[in-house]
Amino acid sequence: MTGTSDTVTQGEPEAVGALAFSSDGGTLAVGGANGTLRLWDTEGHQLLGTDLPTRGDEIHSLAFAEDGSTVYASSPHVPLLRFPVGPDQVVHTVCARAGGGLTAAQWRTYVPDAPYESVCPTSS
Repeated sequence: MTGTSDTVTQGEPEAVGALAFSSDGGTLAVGGANGTLRLWDTEGHQLLGTDLPTRGDEIHSLAFAEDGSTVYASSPHVPLLRFPVGPDQVVHTVCARAGGGLTAAQWRTYVPDAPYESVCPTSS
């Protein structure tokens, strides 16, 4: 499994500055010297999504919440950063940013191989 050093697409490889495993051992968080923060599936040895957005400062420490729903990162000049990574938190964040879920027509365009499903909770 790689961290950040040999998965860089341009420029110099980035040294790994911090590591943390989720409590179930299924996810590894890797923080880099240039602020890269990645999550890995430990069983499948696969990168989970894209890099999490940081402020670009070296990551010195990482920790998962006990339930694995949040990753915390700290760096020398930036206060503690909080990243929701649990399924419920991610759905909530994506739905809030997108202003709601996909319409049936959008679903057919972007997710054609799966039956339509409303994934964003409706407000009451």
